[in-house]
Amino acid sequence: MKPKTGFESGSSPTISESGAPVLTGRGLQTVRDRILRAFEQVHGGQPAPEKQPQVYTETHAERFHQRAKELSMRALSSPHISKPCNGVFEVTVPTESAEELIREALWRQNRK
Repeated sequence: MKPKTGFESGSSPTISESGAPVLTGRGLQTVRDRILRAFEQVHGGQPAPEKQPQVYTETHAERFHQRAKELSMRALSSPHISKPCNGVFEVTVPTESAEELIREALWRQNRK
């Protein structure tokens, strides 16, 4: 008969089967307190700032859609994309390296 581990017996072991310490109850609180003290030391005794929820406004949505349209149009002007007929775009595999494609894109952008 094999011996039961702490997990099987219902009590929490202090060391896991992999050898790592298992923190429960007071152990978790101690670690939390140490982290908070370290944070306050780093930030000059200031408590952690409260996170303000970010609100996605109509302005954000408009800027997102403008940028998406700009990037789409720029992508469609690539020499590797052609529009043969019926609104279907044909995409060819570039023969240039990634570095060459980036250099060309930057050159085009600076030309504007």
